[in-house]
Amino acid sequence: MFIAVVAALAAGWMFAVGSVLQQDAARQAPVETALSWRLIADLAHRKLWLLGIGGDVASFGLQALALAYGPLALVQPLLVTGILFSIPLSVRWRGMRLGPREWTGTVLVGAGLATFLAAASPSEGLPRTSLTKWVLILIAVGGLMALAVTVGKAARGQFRASCYGVAAGAAFGLMAALTKTCTWLLGRGFETFFTSWQPYGLAVVAIAGAIVQQSAFQAGPLAASVPVMDALEPTVAVLIGVFAFHEQLGRSAPAVACQGLGIAALLAGIVLLDRSPVVEALQAGLDSDRAGEAAAAGRPGHLAPKPPVADRNVAETVTEGGAPVTDGAQ
Repeated sequence: MFIAVVAALAAGWMFAVGSVLQQDAARQAPVETALSWRLIADLAHRKLWLLGIGGDVASFGLQALALAYGPLALVQPLLVTGILFSIPLSVRWRGMRLGPREWTGTVLVGAGLATFLAAASPSEGLPRTSLTKWVLILIAVGGLMALAVTVGKAARGQFRASCYGVAAGAAFGLMAALTKTCTWLLGRGFETFFTSWQPYGLAVVAIAGAIVQQSAFQAGPLAASVPVMDALEPTVAVLIGVFAFHEQLGRSAPAVACQGLGIAALLAGIVLLDRSPVVEALQAGLDSDRAGEAAAAGRPGHLAPKPPVADRNVAETVTEGGAPVTDGAQ
């Protein structure tokens, strides 16, 4: 159990580091590559992004180690602690710091999601389901992703990043369900595995998820996208498990009450972060960086940047509880 706890916490940390590195690289990619395979092709030439992908791979390996020694109900809530690392790391990477509001929102998201998963504690179900249910799942998840991307394309700033985060979280939740079936198919032999549609479907969903995830990182700061991804991924996976794999959630009155409390805390944390002045300052800095890069590259018109604001002014005016966020946001 000790190994499971340490490995799960380390997996959350590695995911945080990977997300920060990927987001810093993605924000430098041309805006016109968003929601396109060209974004991944551009990022693949950036060492910072490749290091971030390495962090994701290490996180996955540590997660597998944790699951080998501990139950899902223990490991999954601990993995959510990645959000407690990623947002502070991202803010500090940009030379700022979190205020009480941002810390409260971050903790609410992590604690709310962990509470929901621990109370739901889905039981083990079947490793596969019918084709009819798979079709319904693909329609539902695909529809949610399409709606989120459509709204995101019409939005701006951190709300666009949040919308793309919804699409990424839904894709990753579907990936978890497909991975469950693919693991079972692999256990039945290579012929069964390679003649089934699920492995190929998993590859397609993984590519689509990577594109919208990197587009979310490109569109805004991590605080606008990571909480939404972390909320949607396990939620979609649990719903699919209940609907398709006959997994059961906690149904006792205390369990249902804790699930509702967890969801309420999760939503409250997302709202706090989405309306945070620190997040708005990070978005303003991101827009300013892109405007400068576009002008230097001779690509006027790709952005409608906000009026330039000196970093020192941002640091002095963005406050939380009356205290400056930092005096060194340069």
